[in-house]
Amino acid sequence: MRRWRIYGSILIIPIFGGLAARLLRIVLAFTLRNMGLSVLEITILSSTFMLTRGLSAPIIGKLADKSISRLVIILIGFVGLGIDSILYLVVPYPYMIALRALDGLYGAMAWTTMQALVHLSSPIKFRGRLMSSYFMMGGLGASIGYIFYNLLLGNEYWAIITVAMFYLISVFFAIPLRDVKDEKVKKEEMSRMKKDFPSSLYTLNFFYGMFLSLGAEVLWFYLAENMGFGKYNTTLYLSIFTFVAIFGTFFMGHMADKKSYSYTLWLLALLSLISGTLLMLNSKIVVLIATLVFYISGRGFLPVARSFAASKTKTLGTSLGLVNMSSNIGSVLAPLIGGAMYDSLHPYRVFNLNMGAAIFFIMGLLITINTYILLHAKN
Repeated sequence: MRRWRIYGSILIIPIFGGLAARLLRIVLAFTLRNMGLSVLEITILSSTFMLTRGLSAPIIGKLADKSISRLVIILIGFVGLGIDSILYLVVPYPYMIALRALDGLYGAMAWTTMQALVHLSSPIKFRGRLMSSYFMMGGLGASIGYIFYNLLLGNEYWAIITVAMFYLISVFFAIPLRDVKDEKVKKEEMSRMKKDFPSSLYTLNFFYGMFLSLGAEVLWFYLAENMGFGKYNTTLYLSIFTFVAIFGTFFMGHMADKKSYSYTLWLLALLSLISGTLLMLNSKIVVLIATLVFYISGRGFLPVARSFAASKTKTLGTSLGLVNMSSNIGSVLAPLIGGAMYDSLHPYRVFNLNMGAAIFFIMGLLITINTYILLHAKN
């Protein structure tokens, strides 16, 4: 019964967290856009969040490895995120940058530590699928976040109150995680695990962090403005796609458990290149299909990479922190680069290709090249 309570927390908390994080990001993006801010100015908020989260994650992971209570770290993270959310109602744009930096710190405390507990609480033969289930629930929460934005009709006040409520509710659902125990690994096994770990996985996480972060503001404005869907149709479509993509996320974890990490990483790389290419085509139907493939590829990589890193390294918290740091640093750069490219290139077409989406193709190509390097080095 105790183990099932732990699994319940693992599956419920990311729904609340995914909903809150997505809803906050949407309401800030469209509210600030309506105030006349550029896409680049808006993406600065996301990049600040990811930078702080990325730099904090290895430090927090190391503290947890040094016997600081993982549960306490998680609780502080959720309380901090809940309190910060309310402050967005009263601060002007420049101060929101500082708030997003704090959100990054609290987010690293909550989510990097949660990933370690997911790994520690799962049987060896089921680790890929349990980690995928955890990320699936986060995707489900994100899908519901889009729906909440439409239901609230973009009402900033009630949206942010909803965000704070779900973060604070997560505190109570985290309590059963106190029963998760650290695993003990023999010294000779830890030495072998460290030796076998491919460092190029960090660069692949970096590129995927760039790739997936483009699925927020850059993709939202590309679909809403460049493709002409409007903000409400865009959020409606994305709620559907992120929901469908959660099944793709679980499938990738299943493939990693049943076949191999190499097979799954090649499949993900192929999907990223396909989606990045098709997003540039000036066809609404093709772009919508490409958007679904984009989310399956980007979100499907997250659990596979985390499970792989956790299984191959001797310091669980630190290793997951470094993996999160590399992807988060990528998430810092991509919105800024993608936002600047969109602001500059979205009016232009080359043949039937929209240049506002060129960054998606570039990232898909880099992911494919890095995947080859990773797997070639491993073999």
